Amino acid sequence: MSSEVIATMPWSNGCKGLRSCICPRETICADDLGSMIFLTISRSTAWFNYPLYMLLFMSKAKNLNNFLQKTALRCWINFSDYHHVHSLFGIIVGIESTSHSFFHILRWARRNNDIQLLWTSSTGITGLTAIILCPFIVLPMTVPYLKRRMSFEWRKGLHYFSIVWCAALMCHAPERIFWLIGIPVFIYSADKMVEIFFRTHLVESAHFQRLGDTSCIISFENPPGFGKQNSAYVYLMLPWISKCQFHAFTVFPCTKPNHSSICIHKCGDWTQKLMNAISTPAHKPAFIVGPFLSPFSSPAMDSENLVAVASGIGVTPAISLIKQYSSTSRRLNLLWICRDPGLIEHFLQNVQFGSDGYTLIYYTGKERSLILRDDLPPNIFVFNGRPNLERTIGGIIVSVATGEGLPEQLHKKVLTRTPAEMRAKLLLEKALSIYTVDQLYGYTAKASSYYDGGLQTALALVAAVNYPGILSTMKHLLGDDFELVVDSITKNFEKIDTNGDGRMDRDQFEDFFYLMLVGSNVQEEPSIANVKQWLHVMSSCRDMFESKSDAEQGKDEFGIKKHLQGDGKFSARNWNMLYCGGSQPVLDQLNALERKFGIGLSVEKFDW
Repeated sequence: MSSEVIATMPWSNGCKGLRSCICPRETICADDLGSMIFLTISRSTAWFNYPLYMLLFMSKAKNLNNFLQKTALRCWINFSDYHHVHSLFGIIVGIESTSHSFFHILRWARRNNDIQLLWTSSTGITGLTAIILCPFIVLPMTVPYLKRRMSFEWRKGLHYFSIVWCAALMCHAPERIFWLIGIPVFIYSADKMVEIFFRTHLVESAHFQRLGDTSCIISFENPPGFGKQNSAYVYLMLPWISKCQFHAFTVFPCTKPNHSSICIHKCGDWTQKLMNAISTPAHKPAFIVGPFLSPFSSPAMDSENLVAVASGIGVTPAISLIKQYSSTSRRLNLLWICRDPGLIEHFLQNVQFGSDGYTLIYYTGKERSLILRDDLPPNIFVFNGRPNLERTIGGIIVSVATGEGLPEQLHKKVLTRTPAEMRAKLLLEKALSIYTVDQLYGYTAKASSYYDGGLQTALALVAAVNYPGILSTMKHLLGDDFELVVDSITKNFEKIDTNGDGRMDRDQFEDFFYLMLVGSNVQEEPSIANVKQWLHVMSSCRDMFESKSDAEQGKDEFGIKKHLQGDGKFSARNWNMLYCGGSQPVLDQLNALERKFGIGLSVEKFDW
C-alpha cells in the first residue's frame, strides 16, 4: 500500500521513510522499516505454524491413525508412531509461538500507544491468553527436570489447557485460522467420541496378581469387539483407584485362549496405589480403551530380521511380536535386561519364546538369585549382569548371517517317550546350555560341603566334590528321572574315582559329566558325538553373547559390517532394532549402533 493510502487510515499518518508499507488494520500496521521487519518475522512464524497446528490435533486422533496404518498410506507414513510427531511439533509450536508473540509486542511497543492493543483488542487478548498458556502446556511434558519432579496427573491436567489455547487461536486472526484449526479439532473431537462410546470396554472381572514387590500382571477375557491385540497398547482406567486417570500399557496375548494380559511396573503414585490394593490375587473391574497399534508394528512388519531390546516390563511388546510372527519366516531375537526376579521367573514359566530366535536374558538384580525351571530350551540363555550391547547384537547378526549355531538348530525337544537314560542325557545337555561346568561344579561343591557337615575348608571346598554332592546335583537337574538312572550315576562315579576316596576334582567332575552324556552303549556313540558337537556350539554361542570386561569398546569384534553391507538377505536394511523400556543409557547405546551400522531403530516409550 502507498504512503498516501496509508495516510487515510485512522491508525497511521503514512509510511515513514518508505514509499509503501503495510497497514490493513490497526493490529497489523507497519509504517516504518523496523515495524516491517518485525511484522515479517511474526507473520512468517504464524504461517509456518499453521500446518503444525493441524497435525498437533490430527496426531492424537488415535482411531483414525489406527485405521490409516492398515491402508497403503503406511508405506509413506508410520501412523502408529504419531505421538513422536505430536511431541516434536508441540516443542516447535511452543518456540515459534513465543517468537511470533515477541515480535508483535515489540512492534506495538514502538508505535505510539499500540501496546494497549494487547488488552483492548480481541487479537491482543486471545494472543496473550495463548502465549501465557503455552509454558503450562509444553514445558511439563518436555523438560526432563519438570517431568522428574511433577506427577503425571499434574502434567496431564496442565496439558488440557490446550483446549483453552485452541479456542483462543480460533478467535485470534481472520476466518482462515478458524477453519485451519477448527477442522482438525472437529476430527479429533469426533475421534474421541468414537473412543469413548465404541472403543472403551468394561471388564467386570479382571484378574490382578503381584509378581513381586515392584510389578504385577493383569489378565482379562477379551471383551466383544476388542479384536486382535498383537503388537498393540491400550489405556487402562481403574475406577477403584481413580476415575479420571487413563494410563497407556502394552497389551499382549495371554496363555489362556481369547484372553490378554497387561504387565505393570511400580513407578509412580498411581502404580503404588495399585500395588497396595492387590497384596493378594484379586478380581476387580477395569476399563480398557483400545487396542491401538504399537510403534513396533510397522518396522516389525517390514523387516526379516529383528532384534528386540527390552528393559523391565518393556519385554511385553516383544512377546506379542514373537506370538504374531512365530509361524512366518521372520526371525525375532530378544535381548531382555531386567532386575526384577519375579518378572523373569513368571515369563519363563508362562511364555513360549519361540525356537527360531535367541532369547538372551540379563539379570541385573541384587535382591536374590533366580529360580529357573530345569527344562529351559537351549536357545534361551540367562546371564548375570548387564550386556555389552554392541557385542551381543553383533553376535546375533553374525550367527544368523553365517548359519552357525542357529536357534532352531539348538532347540531340541525332549520327548516323554524317550528312554530314561537318553532323556537324562538330553536334560544334562540342556543344563550345560544354561550353566557352565564351573557353575555346576561350584553348586556341587556347596552340596558336598553340606553333606560333610560343613567341615570343609574354603580350599577343600574348591578342590573336590563328593558322591552325595554329585547325587544332589543330578537330582536337581534330572528331576523325576533321577531314580531311573541312579545306577548309571554310581557306575560312572566309580569309573572316574580311580583311587576310591569318594571324591573328584574339577577335571574329574567334567569327565564324569561327559561320561553321563556318552553312556555305555556303543550304538549310541554317533548320536552322542552329535550331542557333544552341539554342546560345543551352545558353549560358543553363550560365550559370544556374554559380556566381557576386556572387550574393546567400539571394535567390530565379529566383523558384522561385511554382512550388513550391500543388498543381500542380511544387509542392514533387512534388520531392525526395537526398543521398549525406560533406560536412557540403553537407548543411547542403540542410537550409537544405528549410526555406526545403519540398522534401523524403533522405540516405544510411554514416558509421557
